[in-house]
Amino acid sequence: MKNAAIERFYDARFGLFIHWGLYSLLAGEWQGQRMDDIGEWIMSYHKIPIKTYEKLAERFNPTAFDADAIVKMARDAGMNYLVITSKHHEGFALFHSKADPYNVVDATPFGRDIIGELAEACRKADMKFGLYYSQALDWHERNAGGWDDPAYLPARRPWANIWDYPDSTGKDFEEYFSRKVLPQVRELLTQYGDIFLLWFDTPRTITTEQSKRLYDLVKSLQPDCLVNSRIGNGLGDYASLGDNQHPTIPLAVPSESPVTLNDTWGYKWYDNNWKESPDIIAKLARLASKNANFLLNIGPRGDGSIPEETVRILRETGDWTRRHAEALYGTRGNPYIHDFDWGSLTVRDNRLYCFLADSQAEQLTINGLNTPVRQACSLETGESIAFRQTYVQGETSLTLQLQPHDGIWPVYRLDLAGAPDFSATILSQDQGRLFLYPHLAQASLDGQPTTIRRHGLGDRYKKVADTAIASAGMLVGWTDPALALSWEIKVLSPGAYRVLVQLPVQYRQAQKPVEHQLTLEAKTVSGQAVGQVSWTQVYENGEAEADATLNLAAGTYRLTLKALSLAADKQLALQCIVLDPA
Repeated sequence: MKNAAIERFYDARFGLFIHWGLYSLLAGEWQGQRMDDIGEWIMSYHKIPIKTYEKLAERFNPTAFDADAIVKMARDAGMNYLVITSKHHEGFALFHSKADPYNVVDATPFGRDIIGELAEACRKADMKFGLYYSQALDWHERNAGGWDDPAYLPARRPWANIWDYPDSTGKDFEEYFSRKVLPQVRELLTQYGDIFLLWFDTPRTITTEQSKRLYDLVKSLQPDCLVNSRIGNGLGDYASLGDNQHPTIPLAVPSESPVTLNDTWGYKWYDNNWKESPDIIAKLARLASKNANFLLNIGPRGDGSIPEETVRILRETGDWTRRHAEALYGTRGNPYIHDFDWGSLTVRDNRLYCFLADSQAEQLTINGLNTPVRQACSLETGESIAFRQTYVQGETSLTLQLQPHDGIWPVYRLDLAGAPDFSATILSQDQGRLFLYPHLAQASLDGQPTTIRRHGLGDRYKKVADTAIASAGMLVGWTDPALALSWEIKVLSPGAYRVLVQLPVQYRQAQKPVEHQLTLEAKTVSGQAVGQVSWTQVYENGEAEADATLNLAAGTYRLTLKALSLAADKQLALQCIVLDPA
């Protein structure tokens, strides 16, 4: 049953996330002060006392809320599932809960069960329905989690409610967990029909035993309900990537990337930094190629209405998804060893779908596809395009003659003679570029072969600090200069190459120099040195170019990255090395 549920998860591909609560009434502003943080954290950010914050419930009367209209908007955008915050960190429930009276039915003039209305609207529209539930953080509760994390106690937005309850002595997470969390999750799973998934969050304080009790409760009530990895302690059915995080590699573990439509999750009236529809479409294509679902968030206003820009962007996105549905839904990710610079690939049986970032491109080259191509066409028009499949340096090379037009992210379909079979070698790709990803490297320590651990489901919430390949594909925790990474590559386009080292880019974080000193050596497979480049510093949230170029003839090489020295106070995180024709 679990496998069938995961297949339905993959097939859905695109979902709507809704952050809505009492915080939506404040819209990012408290007593005339705007917050420079995400809107749903306003209670913690401004340390608003419980008794003061509770008064918001007396004002919560979202008469503009229309469950059917929200579900239709999502459906029209091409979304196949919906997830809403049934209880966020503020502790207020958007459903009728007998376990706690702090809920929309018992504590507000609105008096309607929002979760119930959305569940029914989703059923009528054949939309899968999921629920977010904050199992660990709850600022309405003395014993909720987060108080045992010293690093966050002095933060501008602490995990726990330390302004009402500054003394952690005697705090008992189990009391809160058994009195409120377990009963409310039981209510959600027994009052609202089939639940597609439960989306837990921020598993601070919660123990492995408590995470397992929660997981087991879900499965005992609804075996097909999926659970995300933020339940904590390595449990869950699929991986929740970091907020606004995009993986760098095709993912073997079922995964989902939650993304904001602007810069906040909960509504802020002054946040107009919208991601326009071309950006949303690009993210959808990129994530589909990585075999990851795309959960796109919106924040309704306090009165229940949807911001006009949200409606527009989702409508424009739907215009594109309707024309390219075949390449998205029911497909699986790129079967090559890494993604492509020019765009993305998805696969269904004997068909490949090529999503192009540049709609004006006249030609595209894909190296390493060994399966013969029978036909190539524009997915939107069905018109055939010319192609040729040849050999270069013993590797297959496919060149497509494209049809430039004024649209965005055109998709071309390749009909193959069989299932796609790609070379396992790192090859020059379109425009001659090569990409060296950590997960494709051979690692050594003091010259001896070693294995770098790959993060499993939920490892990012275990507070592990070892060197590892993270779930999104980057290398994290590199602290030992004795570690080296090597790649065997095949250069198909001879010439001089600029060499760039890319570090992971965190959302809304500025580029900063870090004094890591690195070197990349190039040798033939027989061991003859052909060149070396170095970096005296690299950049967090950015890329740095090496001090020289590498001159490489066509052929096979081994490239080895070493750390000459690492900054004492910084671990090195590596996204990839790029060789770019100069």
